[in-house]
Amino acid sequence: MNGVDLLQSHLNYLSPQKTMEIVLDTINEIIPYELAVILSKEPNNFLKVRYARGKLVNDKLKNYEIPLSSRPDIQEVLRIGQVKLVEETKDPRHNDTYKGIVDLPIGHSCMLAPLKINGDPFGLMTLDHSQCDMFTPQRVSIANSLSKLIALALAQTIVNDSLLNEKETLIYERNSLIGDINTVYEGLIGNTPVWLQVVEKIKLVAPTDSHVMILGETGTGKELVAKAIHALSKRSTKPFITLNCSALNYNLAESELFGHEKGAFTGAVSSRRGRFELADGGILFLDEIGDLPLEIQPKLLRAIQEGTFERLGSEKTIHADVRIICATNIDLEQKVKEGKFREDLFYRLNVFPIYLPPLSERKDDIYLLTNYFLEKLSQKFDNKKFVITKEAMKLLSENPWYGNIRELQNTLERAAILSKDGTIRTSHIIFEKNSNAKFSTKENNLSIGSFEEETKKALEICNGKIYGKDGAAALLKLKPTTLQSKMKKLKLK
Repeated sequence: MNGVDLLQSHLNYLSPQKTMEIVLDTINEIIPYELAVILSKEPNNFLKVRYARGKLVNDKLKNYEIPLSSRPDIQEVLRIGQVKLVEETKDPRHNDTYKGIVDLPIGHSCMLAPLKINGDPFGLMTLDHSQCDMFTPQRVSIANSLSKLIALALAQTIVNDSLLNEKETLIYERNSLIGDINTVYEGLIGNTPVWLQVVEKIKLVAPTDSHVMILGETGTGKELVAKAIHALSKRSTKPFITLNCSALNYNLAESELFGHEKGAFTGAVSSRRGRFELADGGILFLDEIGDLPLEIQPKLLRAIQEGTFERLGSEKTIHADVRIICATNIDLEQKVKEGKFREDLFYRLNVFPIYLPPLSERKDDIYLLTNYFLEKLSQKFDNKKFVITKEAMKLLSENPWYGNIRELQNTLERAAILSKDGTIRTSHIIFEKNSNAKFSTKENNLSIGSFEEETKKALEICNGKIYGKDGAAALLKLKPTTLQSKMKKLKLK
């Protein structure tokens, strides 16, 4: 390995955290400390802990912030730009830098070293030692010189963090677009008049920048329609970001929509971009919009109207150009009358409504949909050829399909699994919902009750777990968010 390759190998290994650890360890060889902390000056006039090193480091330091408005002594140090030794006393007016965070005896050694770039305060380094008089004039002089190098190191690590965040955003956006670059009408199968009207509306509204509200029962294909609008729009090369609003409390909804800063709440160990920011230039699809907490709705309205918002825990205004497509299976106008949904937000979102008819209103499309799903299942099951008998097709046509297209898809997949020779018969058809008591098959000795009973059984089998390959959603062949929504309606915990 030559010198360039060796250098590149080391650079790939050195994360921002590792780089700062090396810098602080090097300082410890010259200026002994028991606690070294690097803080960055944030736009909201706070000092935020970025790195900490030494035997006195604890978990409380990770999210610690110092409001400069209550610390005129630190403000003075940052203004002057010179290292200062702080004498710890019993004077009640004295402010201990890490009071309640780190336990240090009275009289311990404490050094404040301002970090500046081009004369502007960028952050602060603090060094503490439990012994007194540890920081001699010579060490203070060294700290003054080192602070300039540490300021550069801090700046580089912050930029590096920002680049990593950008990389994560690009990966997120790329993954959101995977699968959406095939045919625009992938999955939007049907030729009944009511369905052709839906397709025509998609064609009309897609090229505009108008917000769209997709209405319809669960399982009618609302997300597929949203993706088709995105694919036909001027924003097709930009991100398509989704957020399911079901079961989000206020803080979680605000963080998911608008992001948060490190330490904004318990568990916020790093800064994070919200879906609104990720969707800049593209489309944000808000599923189950009717479940969005009332408290967050004014902030969403402002973001839509003005294109500006702030991350949770920050006062910095962020601009984003976002087109909104939302979906709901409830009567939003009724929620407005009940005071559970803002009227101004409803009218802002309901610019161009598209109603998706339930499968029971487009029974003539069941044959086309069945053949489409069987072709998909053939690819999924190693190109196994599937055919369906007339009797089984008749059974599908007569079912009320309370779960709509998604229920049809799940029913066919179950049938495909039960069919050993690829021929789907009536004995292989097991419905998710049935108005009768129970449906059983003699051939397979299987039985299934109502959807509520089936959900309870699945949750019991999976020990209450919903997500993951071994979760109840996978067992029921449903999206986890859909299962949660149905559980909420059934009042299942």
